[in-house]
Amino acid sequence: MTTRAEPAGRRVRAKPAASLILIGPEGSVLMGRRPSRSRFAPDAWVFPGGRVDAADLRAGGDRFRAAAVRETAEETGLAVDPARLAPLGRAITPSESPIRFDARFFITRADPACRAAPLVTNGEFTDLLWLPLGEARRLPLMDVTELMLDEAIARDRGGPDGVLTLTYRRGRALIVRR
Repeated sequence: MTTRAEPAGRRVRAKPAASLILIGPEGSVLMGRRPSRSRFAPDAWVFPGGRVDAADLRAGGDRFRAAAVRETAEETGLAVDPARLAPLGRAITPSESPIRFDARFFITRADPACRAAPLVTNGEFTDLLWLPLGEARRLPLMDVTELMLDEAIARDRGGPDGVLTLTYRRGRALIVRR
């Protein structure tokens, strides 16, 4: 299925979204491959996540953190403690895109019980796997997924703190660390 193009000159508002990068105790990461029929990012390998919904807004506190936890549970069957999530990055889809997101990325270590739990997908992934970080890096990834995975690998190795922000201006990616 292809993405429906918007009329020329019409800007699409970026929808708030959140994603969770789960790092396994043995240096793996949880990723899923989106179905080829997906409207957004077909066949792409991504982290669990999705749009902020009304329940996340009612949850109080950080709606993005609530969305990351809810989406992870829905897409993988795993329950994660929102208090353990650390901010990793933010990415805003280019303004020319017909489907846009303003996504926050969080990272946390999966406790052994979480890592041992069976993965149960709700159909949003055709594949859902714990992959070694290096192997995950070699998958065909969207630029934002590649950037956040590189940041997760660096953070896992004791790399810099801070939150990356990826935006686009005139078709060029801009990356800032705060």
